[in-house]
Amino acid sequence: MLNEDFFGRLAIVFAMTVLATSSAMPLLLYFRQDASASSLAIVTQLASTVFLSLQLVMTIVRLPPKGTAQGIEPRVTSIAGTFIILLALNLTPALQNEAAQVTALCLVFIGTASSSFCLYWLGRSFSLMATARRLVTTGPYSIVRHPLYICEAVFVLGMILSHFSSLMVALGALQFLLQYRRARNEEGILRQTFPEYDAYARRVPMLFPRLRRVVPAPGQ
Repeated sequence: MLNEDFFGRLAIVFAMTVLATSSAMPLLLYFRQDASASSLAIVTQLASTVFLSLQLVMTIVRLPPKGTAQGIEPRVTSIAGTFIILLALNLTPALQNEAAQVTALCLVFIGTASSSFCLYWLGRSFSLMATARRLVTTGPYSIVRHPLYICEAVFVLGMILSHFSSLMVALGALQFLLQYRRARNEEGILRQTFPEYDAYARRVPMLFPRLRRVVPAPGQ
C-alpha cells in the first residue's frame, strides 16, 4: 500500500504541477499584455491557480492511507471525475455572449473560492482516489458530507454555461454522475475504516444541507 500511495502521489503531483503552471500562465499575460482583461476574469483565474496549487501542496503533505477502495472502478471514476471537464473545455468553443460569460465567471469564481476553503479545511486528509486518511467532520463537513464536490459542481456549472453546447451539457452531466459515484466509493472505504462514520452519516446529509435540524421525539 505504501508503494502504491507513493507512486500515485508522484503521478498526481506531476499532473497538478502541470495544471497549476498552466493556470498561472494567463495571469502573466493579463498583467503584461492584456490590459483590457476584466478584474473578474483576473480574480477568477487567480482563484483557480490557488485551488490547483493547494491541491498540489495537500497531495505532497497528505497523511498516510488507512484504507483504500480496491479495484479498478474507483480509480477510473476518480480520475475521470476530476479531469473530464478539462477534456470538455478543449472539445467545445466558448460561447460568444457577454452576459453568459460574466455569469459563468461569477459561478467559476464562487466554485473555486469555496472549493479552496473546503480543501484547506480537509487539509492533509485530501486524496484524489477513494482513500481513508482521517475523518473530518467539522467546518463545512458538519453541514454536508461532501462539501468539496458541491463547490466543484458550481464551478462545473460555470464551465457548462461558458462553453454551452449539447456536448458540453452531456459531458457535464457525466461528470456529475462520476462525482456522485466517487463520493459513494469514498463513503464505502470510510465506513470500513472508521466505525464512527455511520453515526456521522446519520447526523449529516450527503449533499444537500437540511433546512432545519431534526429533533427526535421523546422516547425515541
